Amino acid sequence: MGISSRLRKAAAAGTMAFAVSCAWFGTGEELVRAAEQPQLSIGQKFQGEYEKGELVIRFSHPLAERERQAIYAKHGLSEEGVLANGLFANVSIKNKQELAQTAADLMKETAVKQAEPNYQLTSQFKPSDSYYNKQWFHTKINAPKAWDRTRGSSQITVAVIDGGVDTRHSEFKNRIVKPYNAVTGSTVLPADSHGTHVAGIIGAAMDGAGVTGVAPEVKLMPINVFEGEYADSYTIAEAIIYAADKGADILNLSFGSYSYSDILEYAADYAIKKGSVVIAAAGNENVSLPFYPAALSNVIAVSATNSADEITDFSNFGRYINLSAPGESIFSTAPKNSYRYMDGTSMATPIVSGAAGLVLSKNPFLSPQQVTRILYNSSIDLGDRSWDAFYGNGRVDVHKALAATPEPMGEISLNMKEMKVTGSSNLRAGMAVSGSMRGTIYVENASGKNIRTLVKGAAPQKGGFVAYWNGKLDNGSLAPAGQYSIVFRTADNRQFLTKKAPFKVVRNLSPAIQAETDHVTSSASADKGLNVKFTINKSLFVTAAVYNEKGKLVKSLMTKKALPARSHYVFWDGTNGNLKKMPEGSYQLVMTGTDLENQQATAKVAITLN
Repeated sequence: MGISSRLRKAAAAGTMAFAVSCAWFGTGEELVRAAEQPQLSIGQKFQGEYEKGELVIRFSHPLAERERQAIYAKHGLSEEGVLANGLFANVSIKNKQELAQTAADLMKETAVKQAEPNYQLTSQFKPSDSYYNKQWFHTKINAPKAWDRTRGSSQITVAVIDGGVDTRHSEFKNRIVKPYNAVTGSTVLPADSHGTHVAGIIGAAMDGAGVTGVAPEVKLMPINVFEGEYADSYTIAEAIIYAADKGADILNLSFGSYSYSDILEYAADYAIKKGSVVIAAAGNENVSLPFYPAALSNVIAVSATNSADEITDFSNFGRYINLSAPGESIFSTAPKNSYRYMDGTSMATPIVSGAAGLVLSKNPFLSPQQVTRILYNSSIDLGDRSWDAFYGNGRVDVHKALAATPEPMGEISLNMKEMKVTGSSNLRAGMAVSGSMRGTIYVENASGKNIRTLVKGAAPQKGGFVAYWNGKLDNGSLAPAGQYSIVFRTADNRQFLTKKAPFKVVRNLSPAIQAETDHVTSSASADKGLNVKFTINKSLFVTAAVYNEKGKLVKSLMTKKALPARSHYVFWDGTNGNLKKMPEGSYQLVMTGTDLENQQATAKVAITLN
């Protein structure tokens, strides 16, 4: 039995179909209109495609978390997400009981207005590029569904180390960075057919004309290593090191030899240590001999499949194969603004490079090893179960790869949305992260100015960052009341991301009363009395009274009088409550201030009448 026949049977037995979805949310008006639609029975609700084990609940009114949790506990549910301040909740079933029955039971709850499956809505997105229909491989690798999440980031760069690229092709406009000709040492590149075709597979623009690349918005770094039909290992190694040093995130190597090269292994290892993902073609001679640089450890080796998800008749195979991708009848860019079909593992490799570009566009802080693991684990298993020598770990699936890619930055959690500044209370801010990065955390005011740096250039601890703020500015004073944001900035040597969460500062100082003096002397016979100046630090209800030496009340001067934060005076005319002049002796003025939280402050002034 020939290789192709043997693999067709294996592929037919092992192919799996995957249902993929994306969600969208309407405006508030659309939600209202939806609520006016006829009510469906439980049976009717569960006829469509939906996420298994999940329900979406609409409550009769926004419920607080404790109210929602009480309902969940009763029905064995876990909350996965909440919208509209608690009006909607996405829940999963803990015990995997019958979904329709659980929905029916929930509808009996007074607080539940609606319970329905978490429906899968299929994306209808399709590029309008004129030759897109000739690019059958996009549908095969689930690219259209991946593009709903990202079409690539301009922060991600893929180096096309090949025979040069026609950089003036309209598909690459404004996206070529740091081109290099490793043969001549210049930036002038030959418009090579092979290199131009490879570059288009990775990143041809999604601009309504021509073709579309797997990652149409990434940057491309074209590097020529060929002189005629050949490229030597030294020149290739130089190109690999150049690309890594210039910040290329992914290196596409659509060439090779059956001869092992130490310098190529060094260069590949160098690039990987610098953070680049290295992807190489397996070769096109239908043999199992190791093909380099694809057969190097840590390099992703790619074999080629056809539209039937079978290994092509030309693709190499063997123990070094890691992934497979479409490589037959691939339509892409060609020099002089043209397009053409090509076959080969050279075409399969840039499809994997494009997939890696999308993964890194979602999370640019992943290491090459993490990107590799995601691509392997998300691939579609073909041929023999699990890894095999023809398909490696499987045929690449970009939508599944993106779904398996963790977000680089989680949501920022705050222990309070309104901070009462006392100088001793702390705002706690935390955020989970995924990938290799350093983090800086600071507080900014409503004008966007950094008023206090809390963490600077630190590595994450236990998968995240945590910072505390006591409400003080850099100069040690307390922050004034107002709107602020806690800002998390993560970065590596290539790119950065920023996320922020707003909160409010409310001044909540402990009350304080400060008398201008702690002792006053006055004549008992004086008619003008005495004024005592005092200052309060916040709005208080102030009570003031005079007491004799035995602590007996002589006269109330002020009773819970509301006073603003500033200096005030309290007056005593030297009489008691009956307006009788008090004799010579020692007295004490006691002033007490109370705030809205019932916190109190007291000041005492000794008075001598002589």
